[in-house]
Amino acid sequence: MKKMGLLVIAVLTLVWGISMTAKAASFKEDIGFSSEEYGMMEEEYVNEIRLILLEKGCKNAGITLTYVTDAEGNRNYTVALHHNRLDKMEVQEKVLLESRLQECAEKILFAEVSLKQL
Repeated sequence: MKKMGLLVIAVLTLVWGISMTAKAASFKEDIGFSSEEYGMMEEEYVNEIRLILLEKGCKNAGITLTYVTDAEGNRNYTVALHHNRLDKMEVQEKVLLESRLQECAEKILFAEVSLKQL
């Protein structure tokens, strides 16, 4: 009798696990991109930022791209840039740089980003 109860619990646990895996797989399809695709897009965006900053004379700038995923699976990005020349830029030049970085984010990540250190 005791073995039968354990068997029923094991089967129910297995069924529950399979259903949760299927639900997670369908959720992954709903958000549109796989983790690998997001990773490639993020890498491309960081490389584009690096090229833009290189044009501005900010060689070897620190770039940190982070994201938070909301309940619907959408990613909200934040970019932090670190370079002494960024601190010395005029306000107008920072605004132009910020808008250029936003344009790249919309083209590559299909999202807006929050910028820090500008």
